[in-house]
Amino acid sequence: MKLKYDIAIQEVANKFVAVAKNGETEEVEKVFTMNETGVIILRALIDGADTVAIVSQLLAEYDVTPQEAETEVNTFVDMLTKNGIAENL
Repeated sequence: MKLKYDIAIQEVANKFVAVAKNGETEEVEKVFTMNETGVIILRALIDGADTVAIVSQLLAEYDVTPQEAETEVNTFVDMLTKNGIAENL
């Protein structure tokens, strides 16, 4: 999985907002909100982590089963892909 944009994450009014900018033109292409779990997943993806590493991070952070953590990661990645923010390699 590869992110198609440069992404900045900010906390605004107790919500997390991600801004996806075109790396060449610096134009804002997409803006979306997410919860704390989404922030952890997105930051890990930005750092190049794979699903296994992200699941491990969620397991360390939250009281969830490995299956729940993997489902969260896959659901978030699917959302990024469907919205054109990421692409499968």
